[in-house]
Amino acid sequence: MGSSPDEDRTVNDRPTVELTDEHATQAAPAAFAQATPEPSLVVKERSLVPLRTPTPLTGTITTAAEALRGEEVERTRTFIKLGWAATVVGLLTIPFVQSTRMMTIAFVCALALGVVVSLGFFIAFRDPQRYTPRALFVLGVMCVINTHVAILFFGMFTLTSVLMVLGLHFIGRSELGVRRAVYIASVICHAVISLALISGFIPVDPGVFATDRPIGVESYVIGMLFTQGAFALAYFTGESQRQVSLRSIEQLQRTTRVAAQRSALLDELRADLARAQQGGAGRYTDHVFAGFRLGQVIGRGAHGEVYEAVSDKVRESVAVKLLHRELLLDPTQVARFLREARVMGSLDSPNVVRVLAASEPEAAVPFLVMERLHGSTLAEILRRKNQLPGDEVSALVSQVGAGLDAARAAGIVHRDLKPQNLVLDAGVWKILDFGVATLDEQGGTLTQGGIVGTPHYMPPEQTRGGRIDHRADLYSLGTVAYRALTGRNPFGGPDIPAILYAVVHTMPPRPSALAQLHADVDRWMALAIAKDPEARPGSGQLLATQLAAALRGELAEAQRTAADRLIDSAPWQELA
Repeated sequence: MGSSPDEDRTVNDRPTVELTDEHATQAAPAAFAQATPEPSLVVKERSLVPLRTPTPLTGTITTAAEALRGEEVERTRTFIKLGWAATVVGLLTIPFVQSTRMMTIAFVCALALGVVVSLGFFIAFRDPQRYTPRALFVLGVMCVINTHVAILFFGMFTLTSVLMVLGLHFIGRSELGVRRAVYIASVICHAVISLALISGFIPVDPGVFATDRPIGVESYVIGMLFTQGAFALAYFTGESQRQVSLRSIEQLQRTTRVAAQRSALLDELRADLARAQQGGAGRYTDHVFAGFRLGQVIGRGAHGEVYEAVSDKVRESVAVKLLHRELLLDPTQVARFLREARVMGSLDSPNVVRVLAASEPEAAVPFLVMERLHGSTLAEILRRKNQLPGDEVSALVSQVGAGLDAARAAGIVHRDLKPQNLVLDAGVWKILDFGVATLDEQGGTLTQGGIVGTPHYMPPEQTRGGRIDHRADLYSLGTVAYRALTGRNPFGGPDIPAILYAVVHTMPPRPSALAQLHADVDRWMALAIAKDPEARPGSGQLLATQLAAALRGELAEAQRTAADRLIDSAPWQELA
């Protein structure tokens, strides 16, 4: 395989997008600078495609425990309201039952205190961030005490204990770690009262429904054990149901991940179909260019063809890239093709494909002779494996980052880095296709000021048509790493405008929700694909060093702080 022809600017099912001057100045600001973009036009290979306004995506992705916690907050507030209803019923029974004055006062005070305290928590829990272990512990212990006052009021071994059973089943499903402390508090509270009755410290059960018949110690012990057993059964069934719910949600999330990864794989298969028809003889097979005889076509697309070729003097296999004959009358296409030769020829890096020869500007058929690569593109590798291990992604980022640093030193921004433009050849990653790169000294791109790139991997500033520098390529490398680590594209949508909107306005799902990765990898990714170029690492080497540390869970504290700040301001998207 050699450098990919221009048709390689089709990634997944989304092609490289190009907006002309007119549409870059009119469509891009309207479509991406506002929260609700106006309809506009995208120019793709000089054909107009109408845009429709995409729906903004918001929210943060949650783990199974976090998903249950959100449901638990609402369940707790509902439980508080049920407690208020039980309080009203309890107060209404007072005139119709006979109890001691002291016991009645204690019962009313306990219910009133419970309403006041629970009302405070009910209001506080409108903000899920205030649903803390301490708050739940205070609420739980207060409920335990109030319930046991009610148990004393109606009778230690009456059905009143069912209230405590229901409460323990509820707390057993809690996500916070205080649930066992509340359970232990209920066990101790009931045991203390029971032992006081058994020992005679409390001569007789003061409950209004308690029997006035003398009860032996054995009966009290059996009653206590029976009630404590009901408490334990309620608590542990609640806890076991929580574990079942967690497993169910995690299974659903795993299924969703697989579906998302299969979708990404299908996208890339469509791209390969779009770039099919490789192999076989081409129009220039057996022709000689710069002493190289062309053989079979190894790449063909909308803009050009890549042939395998050998020298008449040296039997070394090379790759020769030719511009399609029908594009020879387009000065812009010819200039872009020739400029690619100049860009690649100026780079001296083992991680950029070597240019061996190029045609003169006035040549009838422009061509580019490059080293012949026999490896696979990252897109082909991901089609076979879907995801790569962390150490392989780290090596990818390290080597491609070195190639990008070499391009930066030469004043070059690639502008279209993606899996199709990265080839693993004999263990070395190489960057292909500098056809749409920018050259600092020219101050232009030969795209008439248009926006060029691949939607899934295009940085926000490039999407808006703004000025870009080397950090645009680092962003693209970050999104490539996201694809390799998680098995899915960072941004998706039903069409190109929706993808571009997501690139500018949203974050993708966090990587650790899609693969088994350390939380530091989430932080590294937040820095690598930050919307603000200033927040990204400044070089390919730094990007690679930080990823290696993140995979080990050893990201520097300063980078963790900066990443957490970015995540707070732009949360990860919810996985749909």
